[in-house]
Amino acid sequence: MTGSEIKHTLHNGKEITIPKYFKTDLSSVPRFLWWPLPPYGDFLLAAIVHDYLYVNQTESRSFSDKEMLIVSNKINKNKIDNYTRYFGVRLFGWYYWKYYDI
Repeated sequence: MTGSEIKHTLHNGKEITIPKYFKTDLSSVPRFLWWPLPPYGDFLLAAIVHDYLYVNQTESRSFSDKEMLIVSNKINKNKIDNYTRYFGVRLFGWYYWKYYDI
């Protein structure tokens, strides 16, 4: 959960407000991948924005995934980590988009 309200401008210029106590799973990385891709780090804002967009579905899934990558690249200098997470959500995010309530 977020501890405070988060205001964020998407790459299309639209502003969103993520409410205080928004329920998020942050980065849902399987435990066996935690050594190369820990579930916590500099990418957490990107993960929260991504979860918010997935829950509300006001933008497309591809837009939401791209927003995660853009935010990650702004705050996390580890590009390999950013793109690995991006390709992970592109490959497996469809399931969460369609079936899972974060």
